[in-house]
Amino acid sequence: MDKKHAHDMHIISIVTRNSLRVLQRISGLFSRYSVNIDQMSIFSGQDELSHFSIIVYSDDHSIQKLTNQLHKIIEVCDVRVLNNQKF
Repeated sequence: MDKKHAHDMHIISIVTRNSLRVLQRISGLFSRYSVNIDQMSIFSGQDELSHFSIIVYSDDHSIQKLTNQLHKIIEVCDVRVLNNQKF
């Protein structure tokens, strides 16, 4: 079985205020919790907010710890796990 597909797929939506190094802070947390980012899309609107959609394959416990830490980043306005399913 492919290691990437050994875990559930999670789509994480993050809304942040536009700020220098916010991407670095977010990606650093994924690295700290050993969660590889499979795909990432970032949209920066005129409202001074950035919208991240991140697809990862990981276990539920790691995702819960990661989202708890993402909420602590001062620029982060919202974090949601939109989807998880077995592959």
